[in-house]
Amino acid sequence: MATMIRERPAILLMDVCKSFGTGDGKVDALKNINLEIARGEFLALCGPSGSGKSTLLNILSGIDKPTSGSTLFLDKSLNELDEGQLSVIRGRHLGFIFQFFNLIPVLSAFDNVCYPLILNGRYGRKEARERTQQTLESVGIGALGNRTPGQLSGGQQQRVAIARALAHDPQVVVADEPTGNLDQATGEAILDLLMKINQETRTTFIVSTHSTQLRDRARRVIEIKDGEIVHDVSK
Repeated sequence: MATMIRERPAILLMDVCKSFGTGDGKVDALKNINLEIARGEFLALCGPSGSGKSTLLNILSGIDKPTSGSTLFLDKSLNELDEGQLSVIRGRHLGFIFQFFNLIPVLSAFDNVCYPLILNGRYGRKEARERTQQTLESVGIGALGNRTPGQLSGGQQQRVAIARALAHDPQVVVADEPTGNLDQATGEAILDLLMKINQETRTTFIVSTHSTQLRDRARRVIEIKDGEIVHDVSK
């Protein structure tokens, strides 16, 4: 009988705790988090404000380090890496999507995607420009590259932000309330796009959200409350 080889997870958190402050002012933001995220998974991270969602996103993406416990990202122990090494991992393997787009207002949509690629150091200018155009087209705004963010709708701006997150072909995308600043119809369209990208590219998506529509459609939902995982349901 053939032996099934189990694929290594994209991210593995083991007994992760995170505290802020000391003494009477100490706050336990995360408490003994154990979490395995498979490669190609689309995961919704839910919970009220102050529950620990943002802290968890920061730790699993290497922006912050836990007070105790360990984090493996694509088989690399983030605890053992310095900031320079963490920056390289984020620049090569992670994409970030934000609620408020975080686009540079004086740059065109094209340059908002292209400049980070060039600064990343992995691509020359020609290849960066080619990848930028291809990625803008893949998210449905290939003809809008010359417009600045102020000349785009909210949904179009979020598509630029998604293109920026995807242009360097990351293995993991972390999205913090990606539909939170959009109306329901536009948010649904953005969600359709994210799920389509996940299915076609097998990019791992970890999405922090208050959106019921995203929660209902995600294949795995994790709920965090007071720094602890209280529900973990796969559909």
